[in-house]
Order: sequence, then C-alpha cells, then structure tokens
Amino acid sequence: MAFRVTPSPAGASIIRVLVALAPVALPAAYLLYVKRSLAKKTVVSEAQISPLGSLLLDEKSEDDDGDVIPQDVVANAEEFVIARERVTSVPIPVADLRPELAELGGLLKAYLSATMRAFAWTPQALVMARMGSALADPEAYRRTFEARYLGECAFEIGDRVCGVYVVRGRRGGRAVLGLSPPPGWRGPVVAGALNVGFDLTAGGDEVKFVNETVLWRRVGEKPTLLEGSVGRWLHTLMASWLVVKGIEAVADGNVRNI
Repeated sequence: MAFRVTPSPAGASIIRVLVALAPVALPAAYLLYVKRSLAKKTVVSEAQISPLGSLLLDEKSEDDDGDVIPQDVVANAEEFVIARERVTSVPIPVADLRPELAELGGLLKAYLSATMRAFAWTPQALVMARMGSALADPEAYRRTFEARYLGECAFEIGDRVCGVYVVRGRRGGRAVLGLSPPPGWRGPVVAGALNVGFDLTAGGDEVKFVNETVLWRRVGEKPTLLEGSVGRWLHTLMASWLVVKGIEAVADGNVRNI
C-alpha cells in the first residue's frame, strides 16, 4: 500500500525540498560516451529559464501548467526564476509495448514504477534515503524507496515516492510529482516538480515518453541546478537514462527504435 499524504490546495506556499540530482563522479570520456548513446534514443529539448524562456511546458500541454507550477508562482512570475528541461524519447510503436500494455491503460503506472525504481538506486537517491532518520516515522520514509513499494504503488494523487516526491496531478498519460518533504524534514531545499509520462503521436500508433523537470526560486536566491551549464548537462544525462530504463521495462523485447 502506498504511503499517502494529503496534497496542499492550489495557491499554497511553495514547499522547498532537496533534490540531489548530480550523478556520481565519472571520467569525462565515459560520460561523453553515455551521453552520445542516450542521444540516439531520446530527443532533448533545451532547458528554458524565465523570463527569457516560455512559461509553457510545450506546445501541446499548456493546460498542464496549473498542475506543475503553483498558481501563486504563475501569478507573480516576475518575482521568480523558473527553469525547465524536457527529455523526450524517440517514437515507440504501440505494437512494440508489452501485450498487457497495448491498450495503454496500465502504461503510465508501469513506466513510472520502472523509472522510480531505477532512480532509487542512484547515488543521490541513496543519500536522500538516509536523510529521513530524523523524521517522526523514518521507516515509512525509507520504505518509499523500496522496489516492492514502488512496484505496488498506483501513483495516485497523494502517493509519496522516493522520499520527497508526492503525486499531485494526473492527466491523460502524464503524472505530476511535486517536491514535498515529510513533516520534520531538515535537509537543504529547492522547489520544483516532475511532469512524467507519455504522449500519443498524431496517428495514435506510437507513443513518446517524457521526463520534464521544472524548478523555481525567488529572484535573488541561489540558482537552481538547471540554471548552470554543468548541472543541467549532468541532469539531462540522468533524465535521459531514466527515460530509457522506463522504456526498456514497458517494451516487449527488442524495440525497433531502442
């Protein structure tokens, strides 16, 4: 059973949390090799930083902004710096998905479960799992990183996964995971959300998987990870890897495009 919290109402004050996103240090040559390999399987949209970049998520999801960015941030956009990055997979034929997912009904849950299980084994997630020792119920917090928990989670609104993420919206093939630490959290913080899932292509016979990260801060505060070229590059690397791991989990054998 998923560990659930009651989501905050729209317009509530921003909850700020730690996102330990930088991958473990690796030789530069190997990182470049991994980057080129993942680039063959994903299409990376350049990160946008307001006010220079658009506040819209992309050309087809402008209605989703209310789920991703709190309304008080949108209404006072001049007071905030909003950074966003989107990683999209190459088109995947629906026919190449596992048979039980061909109707797309369980595809979002299966994809989210796979990507979050993969994330739970990254160095940053392992560090995050240890940061719950001071919470009122540290075992419940640590449980949200476990493979069994993430495999059984329905990713419904209010479900907590990997410690600091809480599902706060679902629409079509997308789920919004807001950054929201449990009560008693004492770690460093940053505000943001993930917009994760899939979109059907125009013909309806292919899907594209998406991992979008949105981070925001008040003007004058310390820049977020996506605002720096090195941090953004490393984050894109990890996000691309998670997209590919998710596709491998929902695909039926060898996908032609992967």
